[in-house]
Amino acid sequence: MAEFILFLDRLINLYLYYVVMACFLALVPNINMDYPLFHYIFMFAGFYIIPQFFGIFISPMVVMISLVLISMGLRKLYVKFYAPKEPKIVFLTKDEFIKKFNEQNQKGEDKKDDSD
Repeated sequence: MAEFILFLDRLINLYLYYVVMACFLALVPNINMDYPLFHYIFMFAGFYIIPQFFGIFISPMVVMISLVLISMGLRKLYVKFYAPKEPKIVFLTKDEFIKKFNEQNQKGEDKKDDSD
């Protein structure tokens, strides 16, 4: 389930980038929004959910805010239930690594059976 939550979060982030790029595309002058390719790009980005207000598209802002809130909720859900179960990552310096390595080698030598 944790992988599914992370997958949904990444998918929502990709869709958020898609909406942002469609907003930048809308700023291009002389673009024909009725051309089929651009029409579908703007339609899937949510440009036609709310009608224009004085020539300004408000609906992409609503879509972006809702996507960010959903993404925040998924991250909080992941952190609350699944993050404590993840393996911890330990960063060691070169000196600490050599010290730990030598300690493990000494423990391994102590446990060897010399019954030959």
